[in-house]
Amino acid sequence: MAQQFSLGFEKEITSNSDYNCIQCSEPVTNPICHDCLGRGVEQWLNLYPNIKKAIRPKLKKYIREVNNSAVTMLGCVSCGKKKAALCPYCFSEGIFSLLKGNKVDKAVLGDFLSIFNFDLHREGYIADAIREGLY
Repeated sequence: MAQQFSLGFEKEITSNSDYNCIQCSEPVTNPICHDCLGRGVEQWLNLYPNIKKAIRPKLKKYIREVNNSAVTMLGCVSCGKKKAALCPYCFSEGIFSLLKGNKVDKAVLGDFLSIFNFDLHREGYIADAIREGLY
């Protein structure tokens, strides 16, 4: 009989509804804060200076909105601050929508998805991107 291992972290997250994503209400199982994810997106945008000019202010506004909406937050596995309130899936889906809304080139969208893909089951925005030929 195979023994199944349970990580205490997963047990804590799924049993406490205070640690659910503020957007989708699912448990935050990859607690990377929106500030750290945002810095990653900004670094990626350095590859596309023209797009960065248009997107950066909207990215900053999005991060401010998350900061203002969050009440209970987990410690971020990257910076250690208690700022993880939005799951990486919802964050990356929001940025993907922002990029699409700004009519960013398909190749750039595909590049974004190859780096910031948190749709691991390919059932959400990645499935849509595959259907649209973006990924």
